[in-house]
Amino acid sequence: MRKIIVYCLIMVFMPVFASAHVYILECNPDQDAVLDAPPEKITITFVGSVEPFFSKIEVFDSEDEKVSVKKTAFSEDDTVMEVALIKELDLGEYTVKWTAMSLDGHKVTGDYTFIIH
Repeated sequence: MRKIIVYCLIMVFMPVFASAHVYILECNPDQDAVLDAPPEKITITFVGSVEPFFSKIEVFDSEDEKVSVKKTAFSEDDTVMEVALIKELDLGEYTVKWTAMSLDGHKVTGDYTFIIH
């Protein structure tokens, strides 16, 4: 009987735990964007809050040199991450690499590119 009760509790609360994962709502610049001017910062907005201590954005040029500052900033509700760039970027392709940990401890990583033309 105890196993049945535990199983029922798991089934009832499982959607609550699963819904705590984060995923990208939007990013600026967008994935595969072709820009006429360099951005001042990179912003990623998530559906759900992230854990700032374990989340970050880094930006790299085509020679794999880091062009973003070390510290990622977060909105008050931790749904938006942004990072400033070290300098005005030259023409070329850039890669945004990000890591986000949801409040339930689920870690998600990704990357995308944009071009300054």
